[in-house]
Amino acid sequence: MALQMALCTKDDLSEAVKLQKREQYEEERKKRIFNARQRLFGLDLDTLERQILEKKKQQSVQLECDKRYEEQEQLQKRLITAKDKELEKEKRILDSDLNYYRCRYQRMDQRREFDLNDPNFLKKSKPARIADADNSLGISSAQIFYGEDLCKNDRQIRQREQQRAWLDQQVLERKQAEEARRQADNVYMESVQCRDKHLEEMAKSDHRTRHQIIHKIRQFNVNLAKQKQANRAREKLETYEDDMAEIYNMLSSDMLTENPDVAQSRSNPNRKIAFMYRGMTPEELLDFRKSQEQQLSDTLQRKTETQLMDKQWEQYAMNMDRTLMLKQIDMDRKHKQQLDDLVRANAKLAIEQDQQRKDALVQLSNAVSDDFYDQFNKTSR
Repeated sequence: MALQMALCTKDDLSEAVKLQKREQYEEERKKRIFNARQRLFGLDLDTLERQILEKKKQQSVQLECDKRYEEQEQLQKRLITAKDKELEKEKRILDSDLNYYRCRYQRMDQRREFDLNDPNFLKKSKPARIADADNSLGISSAQIFYGEDLCKNDRQIRQREQQRAWLDQQVLERKQAEEARRQADNVYMESVQCRDKHLEEMAKSDHRTRHQIIHKIRQFNVNLAKQKQANRAREKLETYEDDMAEIYNMLSSDMLTENPDVAQSRSNPNRKIAFMYRGMTPEELLDFRKSQEQQLSDTLQRKTETQLMDKQWEQYAMNMDRTLMLKQIDMDRKHKQQLDDLVRANAKLAIEQDQQRKDALVQLSNAVSDDFYDQFNKTSR
């Protein structure tokens, strides 16, 4: 039996081997049942021993295939784990560089509005009046008031220059950071492409190995079928040669060439003398040959009927598989239709329940009417 599949897993291969063994066992059982000679004379021990050796060989091949598959799976797991560790290491390096950049070039005191949010602004600012002999004061002590900014223009010019320098520096740093990020992305993409290429090569190698295994199994099955066919032909030829040799010996023996009247009993015309009997007459021999030919034709007819029955069984099995497949498709379609009906029924039931809940809320409203208050204070108790 040849396995017709493009890709198969370990479970698929095991299931295929089990199916092959089951079919082979069924074929051998049919041969034992429909083989009259084997049923009458017993089993063929040489064939059984050869089948045992073939089964052990198949088990060793299966173990070797399982071992190779496990080794390939472990190798792939190790490669994936190593690649994940490498990616995590690269990510940690990038995070570390980003934190270093923030700590080095994005500190609080380097912001352009830091002078407005400086907590030590009052400590650093110059007092409005240092002393009575302050040269900054005019003739009158009321010439300078609190809140005046006499150096506003110079300070704004310096701030604008400082902001311009900061902007230039930030633009340069951003360009450098973008370039570094772009290079890092390129390196990362190259590593990802290298990994994908390696995984693709591993997948192709696995696919090629599976095809080789399937081809070897198919070749083994073909060789086994040819060997069985050759053994059957050889056994048939040996049987035919034995039969022909026996017929030739009987025809060429001295017993058949003697006078048959010598063995006739005088006391009983229907009886033959055993020790003087030399064979049958030509008429009896002709009847005997006709009976042999009839037996041969009956044997050929039984063989033809057996082959026809085998073909009918195969056609019946194929028809059963096709019927079961169609039945499964019909059942799936009915199941899907039932699910759709259930969904529609649930949606309709949900709408009805929502309407019932709204009606119940309208009916169970707790509005207080005048009749409720009129029922009190009508008696003394």
